[in-house]
Amino acid sequence: MPTLQQLRDLHDFIEGQAYAALGPVIRIPGTTHPLRDEQRTVVRNAVQAVFAASQHLYQALWHYLGHDQPDPTTRACWAALQALATPWRDHPDLPEHLRALLNPPTP
Repeated sequence: MPTLQQLRDLHDFIEGQAYAALGPVIRIPGTTHPLRDEQRTVVRNAVQAVFAASQHLYQALWHYLGHDQPDPTTRACWAALQALATPWRDHPDLPEHLRALLNPPTP
Protein backbone atom coordinates (compact mmCIF):
# COMPACT_ATOMS: atom_id res chain seq x y z
CA MET A 1 0.00 0.00 0.00
CA PRO A 2 1.26 3.52 -0.69
CA THR A 3 2.03 6.16 1.85
CA LEU A 4 -0.19 9.25 1.88
CA GLN A 5 2.58 11.19 0.12
CA GLN A 6 2.97 8.53 -2.56
CA LEU A 7 -0.80 8.49 -3.03
CA ARG A 8 -0.88 12.27 -3.46
CA ASP A 9 2.07 12.21 -5.86
CA LEU A 10 0.61 9.39 -7.95
CA HIS A 11 -2.76 11.16 -8.15
CA ASP A 12 -1.03 14.37 -9.25
CA PHE A 13 1.00 12.48 -11.85
CA ILE A 14 -2.10 10.76 -13.30
CA GLU A 15 -3.97 14.05 -13.48
CA GLY A 16 -0.97 15.69 -15.14
CA GLN A 17 -0.85 13.00 -17.78
CA ALA A 18 -4.60 13.25 -18.35
CA TYR A 19 -4.30 17.02 -18.68
CA ALA A 20 -1.51 16.57 -21.25
CA ALA A 21 -3.86 14.35 -23.26
CA LEU A 22 -6.19 17.30 -23.71
CA GLY A 23 -3.74 18.83 -26.20
CA PRO A 24 -5.47 17.33 -29.25
CA VAL A 25 -8.84 18.85 -28.30
CA ILE A 26 -7.51 22.40 -28.05
CA ARG A 27 -8.15 24.40 -31.19
CA ILE A 28 -5.96 27.35 -32.06
CA PRO A 29 -8.15 30.11 -33.49
CA GLY A 30 -7.72 30.55 -37.23
CA THR A 31 -6.34 27.05 -37.81
CA THR A 32 -7.92 23.87 -39.06
CA HIS A 33 -8.34 21.36 -36.28
CA PRO A 34 -6.76 17.95 -37.03
CA LEU A 35 -9.59 16.09 -35.25
CA ARG A 36 -13.24 15.97 -36.16
CA ASP A 37 -15.72 17.26 -33.57
CA GLU A 38 -16.75 13.75 -32.55
CA GLN A 39 -13.10 12.72 -32.14
CA ARG A 40 -12.44 15.71 -29.87
CA THR A 41 -15.51 14.77 -27.85
CA VAL A 42 -14.24 11.20 -27.41
CA VAL A 43 -10.83 12.44 -26.23
CA ARG A 44 -12.38 15.03 -23.90
CA ASN A 45 -14.75 12.42 -22.41
CA ALA A 46 -11.92 9.92 -21.91
CA VAL A 47 -9.81 12.53 -20.13
CA GLN A 48 -12.74 13.52 -17.93
CA ALA A 49 -13.26 9.84 -17.06
CA VAL A 50 -9.60 9.49 -16.04
CA PHE A 51 -9.86 12.65 -13.91
CA ALA A 52 -13.06 11.42 -12.24
CA ALA A 53 -11.76 7.89 -11.59
CA SER A 54 -8.45 9.16 -10.24
CA GLN A 55 -10.18 11.65 -7.95
CA HIS A 56 -12.66 9.08 -6.65
CA LEU A 57 -9.97 6.47 -5.93
CA TYR A 58 -7.68 9.07 -4.38
CA GLN A 59 -10.40 10.23 -2.00
CA ALA A 60 -11.40 6.68 -1.08
CA LEU A 61 -7.80 5.66 -0.42
CA TRP A 62 -7.06 8.86 1.51
CA HIS A 63 -9.91 7.99 3.82
CA TYR A 64 -8.85 4.36 4.35
CA LEU A 65 -5.05 4.59 4.38
CA GLY A 66 -3.51 4.72 7.78
CA HIS A 67 -5.62 1.97 9.27
CA ASP A 68 -3.58 -0.86 10.71
CA GLN A 69 -4.92 -3.50 8.34
CA PRO A 70 -6.19 -2.44 4.92
CA ASP A 71 -9.60 -3.98 4.29
CA PRO A 72 -10.73 -5.47 0.95
CA THR A 73 -12.23 -2.14 -0.13
CA THR A 74 -8.92 -0.35 0.38
CA ARG A 75 -7.04 -3.06 -1.49
CA ALA A 76 -9.56 -2.93 -4.35
CA CYS A 77 -9.28 0.86 -4.60
CA TRP A 78 -5.50 0.62 -4.61
CA ALA A 79 -5.56 -2.06 -7.33
CA ALA A 80 -7.89 0.13 -9.42
CA LEU A 81 -5.62 3.18 -9.06
CA GLN A 82 -2.59 1.07 -9.99
CA ALA A 83 -4.44 -0.21 -13.06
CA LEU A 84 -5.36 3.35 -14.03
CA ALA A 85 -1.70 4.39 -13.77
CA THR A 86 -0.24 1.31 -15.49
CA PRO A 87 0.04 2.90 -18.96
CA TRP A 88 2.51 5.40 -17.50
CA ARG A 89 4.59 3.00 -15.41
CA ASP A 90 7.60 3.42 -17.71
CA HIS A 91 7.06 7.12 -18.38
CA PRO A 92 10.30 9.08 -17.98
CA ASP A 93 8.57 11.72 -15.84
CA LEU A 94 7.18 9.24 -13.33
CA PRO A 95 8.88 10.07 -10.03
CA GLU A 96 11.34 7.40 -8.96
CA HIS A 97 9.62 6.87 -5.59
CA LEU A 98 6.46 5.80 -7.45
CA ARG A 99 8.04 3.31 -9.85
CA ALA A 100 8.09 0.46 -7.34
CA LEU A 101 4.36 0.98 -6.74
CA LEU A 102 3.61 0.40 -10.43
CA ASN A 103 6.35 -2.13 -11.15
CA PRO A 104 6.23 -4.46 -8.18
CA PRO A 105 9.06 -6.98 -7.98
CA THR A 106 8.20 -10.44 -9.25
CA PRO A 107 8.53 -13.24 -6.71
